Amino acid sequence: MSDYDDDERPSWREIDKKRDRSSHVRQEKKERSGGARPGADRYEQGRYKQALEKLFQGKKGTLEYQKLHNAIHKSYGSSTFLAHVQKFIKAYGLPQDVSTLLLILDTKDPDTMLMTIDKLKEVAASATAREKEDIKRKLSILSMTDRSGDVKERAHEVAEELKSLS
Repeated sequence: MSDYDDDERPSWREIDKKRDRSSHVRQEKKERSGGARPGADRYEQGRYKQALEKLFQGKKGTLEYQKLHNAIHKSYGSSTFLAHVQKFIKAYGLPQDVSTLLLILDTKDPDTMLMTIDKLKEVAASATAREKEDIKRKLSILSMTDRSGDVKERAHEVAEELKSLS
């Protein structure tokens, strides 16, 4: 049998407290030192980082930019699509992302389409392989099917330039 009664034997919690290793003791120390809830510091850092990114984006980091950008995507295929695109371009110029530029090619407005084709040529250098392939496909389709001769010609030229770069 054992030399101790159950009443005399110290509990594991008491043993840990004596060794100062218990998680309960560490919590008590944090509460005394005024520590915040766990993860709060990381959350605050994330918020500061987002705020800085918005600051460095300039006008493109604003809520109005996001609203107009989303309006382009939501109105695609509707009668208001061209109006949303023109409003966005007037306020912020052509966007940088390939997906939105490819959508803008469906406006059927020759001037807007020509500007967009030139912008796609610029953006293609930093685009991913998938995006480059999408650009080439879209431009080759435009070069065969568009009603405007200028758009057909420009789309064909840019598509050929992109094929030769690959």
